[in-house]
Amino acid sequence: MNMKKDLHSGFKMAELIVKKLEGFLTKEEELYLEEWKKEKVENENLFYELSKSPEKQFSIRKSKLENTNKEDVWDKIQSKINKRKTRKLQINLAAIAAVLILALGTTFFFSHLKEESFLNTPDSIVPGKYQAVLILGNGKEYQLNEEILLKEDGVDISNTQFGLVYESSRAYNTDGELTYNTIIIPKGGEYKLTLMDGTQVWLNANSKLRYPANFGAKIRNVELEGEGYFQVAKNLSHPFVVDVNGTQVKVLGTSFNVNAYTDVSDFVTTLVEGKVEVSDESLGINQQLLPNEQILLSNSKGTFEKKTVNAQVYTAWVNGKFVFDNESLDSIMTRLSRWYDVDVKFTDESLKSLRFTGDLDKYQDLDEILELIELTQKVKFTIKNRDLIVDKI
Repeated sequence: MNMKKDLHSGFKMAELIVKKLEGFLTKEEELYLEEWKKEKVENENLFYELSKSPEKQFSIRKSKLENTNKEDVWDKIQSKINKRKTRKLQINLAAIAAVLILALGTTFFFSHLKEESFLNTPDSIVPGKYQAVLILGNGKEYQLNEEILLKEDGVDISNTQFGLVYESSRAYNTDGELTYNTIIIPKGGEYKLTLMDGTQVWLNANSKLRYPANFGAKIRNVELEGEGYFQVAKNLSHPFVVDVNGTQVKVLGTSFNVNAYTDVSDFVTTLVEGKVEVSDESLGINQQLLPNEQILLSNSKGTFEKKTVNAQVYTAWVNGKFVFDNESLDSIMTRLSRWYDVDVKFTDESLKSLRFTGDLDKYQDLDEILELIELTQKVKFTIKNRDLIVDKI
């Protein structure tokens, strides 16, 4: 084994990942990085782990290496980092982490240190990841962890590092019947979708969106189960409507979040910018929202509540955060169960009403999230397989 060659290769890929995180990759470099990721699943996993939480992985790898007798290698790595810091003064910890982790992620690290991979330790439950299933109009299914290039109703469909993308060179479908696609996000997943009109949709874990491959001549209509954040492309002549089990959110061009999971009775829409109209014939509701306004419909009670909120709290999940603002433990555990794909069990029903406020990185392993909640001295957690048990202190 050629250790110098391994380290050189590690630094080369690290530099590309740093540029990727900073948004400076050329097209040629983008292709090179994609080819490297496809070489083996370990590369794909390492890229994912680094992209979601570089600072954390820097600390983990640095600690592992310092606990070995590989001072010589460590000195070389530090030298490389220092040279990069000198050459580019604005390089941050994420960039340093990228250089270090990729170097230590080479064959040398795994073969010589004989440490367990940080990706899947037996006692940890890792966070969700980018994953989804696409179902075309003919019923054919595609796993979106693999590259696809398809055509449906005259629209080109592809999945890239930016998610699933629909592109069409022609105008809206005016010929008649629409062809509907469905994207399903499992528990422990998330995904981004760009519709043919340029509207972008971020879908949270355990969610489903049904939509036409090419929109019709009048209304741009989609159907949501679960949670989605929408940035709607403005088109005054084609209103955008989100249908959620009888409730409609109608917009012309705006950004908003819809939370409408089928396992809870509440429907929540939060407006970030623009204007939306929320209507429900069965409840006799027709309300307009302005930025930082929210409407909560309770189907079980047949009531609604409109209030002013901080919209960033309800859209933080799109940016990799769990933000709790005086939120009940019951609601927090429901969110964690979807993202980490675990079953939550309370030993005492009164624990569900406890309230917490916090701002956490959702790409941490589950045990790290739970440790932070336990610091409040209100509850303790036990993980058995994929069961998460919540106990009184």
